[in-house]
Amino acid sequence: MPSMLWEFQDLFVELRDGPAAGWGGEVLQPWLDRRSHLVAELHELGRPDSRRVRVPREGNHYTALEGLYALSRIVDVLLSAFQPGRSDPQLLDWTSGKPWWRGTIPGTSAWPTFRAAIRAAPLAESSFHPFFHEIVSVQVSDDADEPPSVVGEFWPGAVVGSMLVARAGVAVRAGAHHLDADVAARSALYWAWWRCNRRAVDLSHGWGHNSQWTTDFRRDYIAEGHLHYNVDADPSRQPDRDLNDADRIDLLRYRCSIRTDLGTDQWPFDDTFVEQAP
Repeated sequence: MPSMLWEFQDLFVELRDGPAAGWGGEVLQPWLDRRSHLVAELHELGRPDSRRVRVPREGNHYTALEGLYALSRIVDVLLSAFQPGRSDPQLLDWTSGKPWWRGTIPGTSAWPTFRAAIRAAPLAESSFHPFFHEIVSVQVSDDADEPPSVVGEFWPGAVVGSMLVARAGVAVRAGAHHLDADVAARSALYWAWWRCNRRAVDLSHGWGHNSQWTTDFRRDYIAEGHLHYNVDADPSRQPDRDLNDADRIDLLRYRCSIRTDLGTDQWPFDDTFVEQAP
């Protein structure tokens, strides 16, 4: 049976074109209540063993990865309620000069309502780890060797079963040997369609209205005591790059540059990695 997760694209369009600023559960809950099949499919993909299942192309139908991508765009919009905004023109859609998101900003209740409706569990990791945490701001420690630690949370993350849906947005404190404060908080965020406060690099950017929705979601899993990054990667598609292995793995794990700004033209999309869970 073809995946039905593409229906999240319809919700994205409804949210873009419809509700007044500050919208929340009153918009999301009725829509999701009528689509329990989407929640069931999400949780099937969230099973630990689903990380081993390749998602097939299905002719003219959207795949489950493309449906998950539509879901991820909605999550990006919901998280905007918690983000400090910036007026930098580099944050605009570089193909049109207009904002990536042209709808209204939701209220802060929208994300927890959505998370509960899809039966996603909140992330409860208090110790910093790039699998669980997106860096939003950095406090510089006087000790250059101090490793990153969480000192505040902008928004909570979420997992469906073993599959990561969204990382928590956090403020961290770290020494300069671990993170450059400006680079870690302002460099381009890969595998993100939009952020209010930093540039995003998404494989849908620059494509037309229909083609952009054929972008695949990045699947990460917590399973069997390990963290599995980007399980659908195809290393055979890797282009030649100048990055050393350490920078390549850091970009995959953090989804952004952390010490030296690597720019927006890297290709981490077919890297994959497994490490022991903390």
